[in-house]
Amino acid sequence: MSEEVKMLTGLMELLPKRIIFHNLETAQYMRIILRMMGKSDLERSLMWKGCSPFDYHDIGKAFIPEDLFSYNERFDLKQEHAMMAHVHHGQQIFREVKKLNPLAAGFADAGEMIALYHHECYDGSGYPEGLSGEKIPFLARVCAVANAFTGMQRDSVLLPSRSFEESLSVLEEHAGTWFDPEIVAVFVGETLKELKTERELRRLREIKSQKPFEVHMPESIDESELDNLFTQNITVKTNRPT
Repeated sequence: MSEEVKMLTGLMELLPKRIIFHNLETAQYMRIILRMMGKSDLERSLMWKGCSPFDYHDIGKAFIPEDLFSYNERFDLKQEHAMMAHVHHGQQIFREVKKLNPLAAGFADAGEMIALYHHECYDGSGYPEGLSGEKIPFLARVCAVANAFTGMQRDSVLLPSRSFEESLSVLEEHAGTWFDPEIVAVFVGETLKELKTERELRRLREIKSQKPFEVHMPESIDESELDNLFTQNITVKTNRPT
């Protein structure tokens, strides 16, 4: 294992398990969004030694005081600034990766942009630099949507978890303010289509599992027997209680 990969792995292992999981879950939603946008190949071009820059957006939290992870009240200003600093820590980690191995520059540059800018907002109200619109790197805009979506589905100090569809509604509500409206439109629209399709398939499976009204049909039958069977079948159906 190369030195830069060892460093990333070691830092990830310093994080609480729920944050490691959040990193990886967010990366999965980034992949889903890019697939929906027809950009699935983008990640492959940025891989390094089997690592994806998508997996480390919160790696800078390895340098955040441990007590903040278990704090159960609203942060004061000092604590909030300490937590917000994780984006700069993430930036420095990826700069170190690039320094350790210049051949990893594409991977490191992408990881740095995602780590540093995933809390920027489309309307310029985010941090650390107050970038807006397309001045925010594309992958950071994708990560912002994926990060918010995964975050909304777990309990936080301030808010209870939301359902899958409630989380999609929040993304729609803040499209153009917090989030890139094009990314939200594609993600929400395509996801709802998939959910609808899944519901329809589930309903079809339910229908299929129910036994239909059965009529015994012999393997060979002459026309007179078929007429009798038809008459019996009609009689049974019309005599059913409504």
